[in-house]
Amino acid sequence: MKITLSIIDMIIIFMALQGSVMAGLLFCSAKRISSNKWLASFMLVIISATLVMEFFNSDLAWKYPLAIPFIPILRMTIGPLTYFYTRSLIYGDKKLNRKDYLHFLPLVMDMQPQLINLLYFTGILGIPGVTRIYSSQQIQQFLFSGNVLYNLPALCSLLIYTGLSYNLIHKVLQHTEPSTHKLKDLKWLQTFLYAEFALIIIFMAGIILTLISSWNNYFLFIPAISLVYWLGMATYFRQAKMSFTDVTEYNKPPVKIHFTITEAEKYQQQLYTLMNTDLIYLNPALKLDILAGRLMISEKLLSSLLNQHMGKNFNDFINEYRVIEAKKKLADPSLNHFTIAAIAADCGFNSLATFQRCFKQFTGGTPSHYQNSLKPQNHYTT
Repeated sequence: MKITLSIIDMIIIFMALQGSVMAGLLFCSAKRISSNKWLASFMLVIISATLVMEFFNSDLAWKYPLAIPFIPILRMTIGPLTYFYTRSLIYGDKKLNRKDYLHFLPLVMDMQPQLINLLYFTGILGIPGVTRIYSSQQIQQFLFSGNVLYNLPALCSLLIYTGLSYNLIHKVLQHTEPSTHKLKDLKWLQTFLYAEFALIIIFMAGIILTLISSWNNYFLFIPAISLVYWLGMATYFRQAKMSFTDVTEYNKPPVKIHFTITEAEKYQQQLYTLMNTDLIYLNPALKLDILAGRLMISEKLLSSLLNQHMGKNFNDFINEYRVIEAKKKLADPSLNHFTIAAIAADCGFNSLATFQRCFKQFTGGTPSHYQNSLKPQNHYTT
């Protein structure tokens, strides 16, 4: 039997081979950006499905029928790979637990040739009852006709996981602050998911068309292999421009945003009132939970407010106010009879060592040096 390939077939195979090279490069780059291994796996599954389609379209399946049991059909992994790539891109590499592996359990539905051959070689098909069921017209039609029911699980899986991935990105963009390069990749991933939704529509149309007419697989696999080719090229060359610092920032999980800008401004104003009017920082027993209670928010939310919107942690925020108060007292001549330790305690510091450390942190000098610099200098004339 002579095998002939059309120009379209040759282009598809060429793009599949090019895509395989790009997938290999992404696997190698997974040491820098771990999510690339999921993207590369996704690409290889699409490439595998495309080459399987070519295997059957070119009549190779009829020439080498014994090869069919050894050809993996991996369509049911496309959806989970999309989801795990999205999750890895957002949160970094996570070790899969037992529940995560359940996402790939439907792959058994694509192992039809392997299961049939397993039944054959184990002799189970030789059992009269099994032989009768296996030989029935309905079972034979379901197993070998490629009907709608055969394609429906793959369509549902792809639709569900693409939807979950899109919803995950939408939540992250709304409630977190990813790094600059991560933000670009998330928006790029949104575009990719739009393309995947388009493939789902084509796939769905193909299932419907098989009910009323013949369906040409080229309408699905040409866009699919083109998507893979674009994925590999776009990802590799975009990441090649990233510096070591960019990669470090990229691999950090996004910081969760607990407040909108309006809410943050409201709580900041309340916080400034507590500090400037109520002088709450003078309380040496002031802790995060006490301040959070005055604002009527949780400690976690107060930490988020200080870290994300004010750029300070709790201790630095409070101690800076205490140092400013100490500077006022050190500059007041009427308080010269007080020791530095007494002034420190009066400003809310629990120890002189902590006061001196914080004072130097915010002013660059020691309390005694600051106090001496304010005294009038004596000038002698001859």
